[in-house]
Amino acid sequence: ATLAGSLYGRTVVMLRLASLTALITLAGSFSVPATSPSTQHRAARHAAPLCSGNKLDAAFSRRATLAGLLGLGIGSGALPVTAGDVTSLGIETTKPEDADRDDDLLKTEKVQASIKNLAGYRSSASSLKGQFEANTDMSLIPAIRKEFDFSKLRDDLNVASTVFDDQTQLTIDRLSRSILYDLTELENASRFKKGEDQSRTPKKVANVRKWFVKLDTDLSGFLTYFA
Repeated sequence: ATLAGSLYGRTVVMLRLASLTALITLAGSFSVPATSPSTQHRAARHAAPLCSGNKLDAAFSRRATLAGLLGLGIGSGALPVTAGDVTSLGIETTKPEDADRDDDLLKTEKVQASIKNLAGYRSSASSLKGQFEANTDMSLIPAIRKEFDFSKLRDDLNVASTVFDDQTQLTIDRLSRSILYDLTELENASRFKKGEDQSRTPKKVANVRKWFVKLDTDLSGFLTYFA
């Protein structure tokens, strides 16, 4: 019995030592590599290029940092955050009347052009919806791709968004990603399957209509912050 107890004790000690060694090795694998001051300087210089004195570029850098920390990054393929997701992160929606805007940035040519483009997208979506209501079997995808350049829309959302403070950015980013998602889903809902009859059932018509309404709602909501 004494010999068995001794062997058991030695086994426990050896297992504990093995576990401790594994933990130490794992911790070491996450250590931050040492870098020289010159290396750090180069990394900082290339990480966020800023045009000297350019307030808009500075706002872009701030927004990119915020988006990265929160895993937002519109246009990166992420789905829009739902109200439940935002609540779970402790983020509250900022109302348009409570939004903090930078008036100097708002007056810049780039921002004003992007706001004008976004209003144009909303007008185009409304016009396209009217055509669809007149002919629910129309081929929508060519018209959608003609009126909405996804990359340009994303860029306009990014540029326009730079005028807001960090707190408002959380709400604006969610709206931006919802708009991009709406457009993607509108195209998916509009698609005819290869070889199928080029006509839409009432269910498909309702689905297309739903995404037209959603796109208009989110674009309108986004533009409200600039009213």
